[in-house]
Amino acid sequence: MTIRCLIIDRNLIFREKMGEFIKTFGNDFRVETVESVNEATEAIVSTDFSLVLCEPFLTDLKTGLVSCIIDKKPAVSLIITGQEDSHHLAGLRTLGCVKGFISRSVRSADLAGKVVLALDSLFYQGNVRDISCISLIQIVEQDCSDCILRVINTKEDIEGLLFFKKGRLIDAICGTIEALEAVKRVLLWQSVDIELYNICPLRKNRINANTATLILQDDKKQELGERPSPVTGMKISPKSTNKSAGGLAGLFLKKAKKK
Repeated sequence: MTIRCLIIDRNLIFREKMGEFIKTFGNDFRVETVESVNEATEAIVSTDFSLVLCEPFLTDLKTGLVSCIIDKKPAVSLIITGQEDSHHLAGLRTLGCVKGFISRSVRSADLAGKVVLALDSLFYQGNVRDISCISLIQIVEQDCSDCILRVINTKEDIEGLLFFKKGRLIDAICGTIEALEAVKRVLLWQSVDIELYNICPLRKNRINANTATLILQDDKKQELGERPSPVTGMKISPKSTNKSAGGLAGLFLKKAKKK
C-alpha cells in the first residue's frame, strides 16, 4: 500500500520539515511538496493523493484549490496547517474533505494522530465500548500490536490518543498535554469509547514508564468501584466493510466469542 501525501506551503523550511517527518511514518508514505496553488492544482489532478496538507492562506476559496479537491479528487483528505482561529478557517469545517487543523509548531504526536485520523478509511479497525481503557491496554500489550487507541471521554468534550509500538505504550497526547502526563489524564476517565487504528507512525518512546506502574498509580487515584473485565461486557463494532475485521478488532472478536 502506497500512501501519497502532498504538502502545499510557501515556506520552504516548513515544507521540508513536515515532509521529512511524515517520511518517518514508514516506507508506505510518499511525500511531494509544492509552494503555489498552480503547482498544487496540477499535482492533485495528475496524482492520486490520499492526503493533502495546506497552509491556511492557500485554502481561501478564491484560490480555487479547495474547489479543485472537491471537484476532481473528493476522496482526498485535507489537513490545514494552521489553527482554526478565523471565520474563513472555521467555515472550512463544513467541507467533507477537511479532516483537521494542526499547529505550525509541529508536535510529533499531534501530527501523527491527525494524519492517521484523516486516513481513517485505511487504518480504522472498529470501536470498543463497555471496557476500561486499562483492560484494553493490557490486551494490546499481550498482542504486541502497533496501533493507536483514540480514547473519547463520553462525559466531556475531550479525547486522547495512545500510541503503541509492538505492544509498548510509547507516546500519548490529550489536548495540549503530551507523553506521560497525557496517559495519566486519560486513565482517570470513567466513561469512554475507544477507537482502534492499526498503525503507529511514531518510533521514539516518550513514556519510559512501565504500564503496570501506571495502572497501579491510577488505581490509587480512582475511587473504589467496579471495573469492566477485559472481556465481560465488552462490545465490539468492527468497521463496516466487505473485509472481515483484522488486527486488534479481530483479536477482540475472538476473545468475545470465548465468553
